[in-house]
Amino acid sequence: MSKTAAGTYEASANYVYFSGRVARLRARADSAQAARTALIRKLQELNGAEASDNELTPLTTVAELAAFWLREKEAQQVATNSLKAYRSTVNNQIVPVIGERRLRDCRTSTLDRVVKDRAALGFSPTMLRKVLHGMFAVAVRHDVIASNPVRDVARISKPRREIEYLDMDQIQDVRSLVAESTSSKRPGPRPTTDLMDAVDLILGTGCRIGEIGALIYSEIDLGATPPTLTVSGTIITETGEGTFRQPWTKSSAGYRTLLLPPFAVGILLRRQVENHANPHGAVFPTRRGSWRQISNWERMWNQVVDDTAYDWVTFHTFRRSVATLIDREVGIDAAQAQLGHEDSDITRDFYVHKAKVAPDLTVHLEKFRPVT
Repeated sequence: MSKTAAGTYEASANYVYFSGRVARLRARADSAQAARTALIRKLQELNGAEASDNELTPLTTVAELAAFWLREKEAQQVATNSLKAYRSTVNNQIVPVIGERRLRDCRTSTLDRVVKDRAALGFSPTMLRKVLHGMFAVAVRHDVIASNPVRDVARISKPRREIEYLDMDQIQDVRSLVAESTSSKRPGPRPTTDLMDAVDLILGTGCRIGEIGALIYSEIDLGATPPTLTVSGTIITETGEGTFRQPWTKSSAGYRTLLLPPFAVGILLRRQVENHANPHGAVFPTRRGSWRQISNWERMWNQVVDDTAYDWVTFHTFRRSVATLIDREVGIDAAQAQLGHEDSDITRDFYVHKAKVAPDLTVHLEKFRPVT
């Protein structure tokens, strides 16, 4: 900083272009602070002007950062459903609110307000925070900002929900509902065992309904000792593309080989013998040999449980029942591996129902008996 002969102040700094060339930039104003501010603005504008279309700068908008981040996710071949959730969060919660804001103006307080305001409107703060954190992590990686402003955004705790699961008696009740539904006479195509078999295979494996619907015989080895099943894909329905089998699972941990209990082996053997061959080698094809949509499975299920005492049960309820049983009899790590979760905390917090009955400690508690 120097004072000119005219009495104004001049701030100067060297700017290094991407090519390595160094230029001296200057800015003058009536005060030292104003000159410094003007110089900083020049540097920021020059940095933005020099950037290519695929480069991030402090002048990049949040909307542009979001588009950049989504392109990276596409290149990483993120699961289709996850990508749809990310796009929805960007388009509905981020761009309309702070899309035009420059990255240089995004502070922790700004993003904290966004998350809290969206949560107050009923949006998921967890997903919004995850997407924002991922976006600004890219900005840090590209040296646009020094640290991730989302890191210290307050976490919004949600009321803890009771994890709903089925005990053994309830599972038999639900099986009876399915059997009654598929055996009753009604107009239309002849009922199949598809729904009952899918439910039993979820109980025999802990798989998601999308993973059950994507099973293929080439990845089932019923001749092994013990027989195995490899979970390697899931069912996706995309506008304009239809329904197809995505050849990878929700996460890397979801790609797993499971040992099959005898009742599950019996189901798969029967289906392999009784069902017509289909071009995909699918265990659960439609009557036309194509993949069945998840919404179709859910529609069939709702027809069974609607207006019954079990209308709260979903396919995921069976998955939670599997997790709860394995956790109680073997342990949380075994439940995590069976369900294909990346972290045992997910299994523990969202899938395992913890018994409210305390262990039998009566022998120890008896020591507090009154002395007579």
